[in-house]
Amino acid sequence: MTLAKMTQRAGNVFPNYLAFTKEISQVGPLDHKTQELIHVACSLMSQCDMCISLHVQSAASLGASKEEIMQAALLATAMGGSPKIMQMHYVFEELEDLFD
Repeated sequence: MTLAKMTQRAGNVFPNYLAFTKEISQVGPLDHKTQELIHVACSLMSQCDMCISLHVQSAASLGASKEEIMQAALLATAMGGSPKIMQMHYVFEELEDLFD
């Protein structure tokens, strides 16, 4: 719903953003699984609960193990301190749904 409204109300800004993010994920030495693990960590750092859920799911769908996802998330908490630890419950919820 939000993404549709962004497209509706922001003209080409959002589609151009999506094209940009698609393009940068296609070039370079990092495979898609590694990119998603980075997105998991960045999602924690930005404290975006929806982003955390989406990127944990995406990383798992690309073959990331529970342990790899946890390490990416814990690396973010090491850099971000206690506010990031509070976001870990979103990681735990997704991992329980996906792996337990």
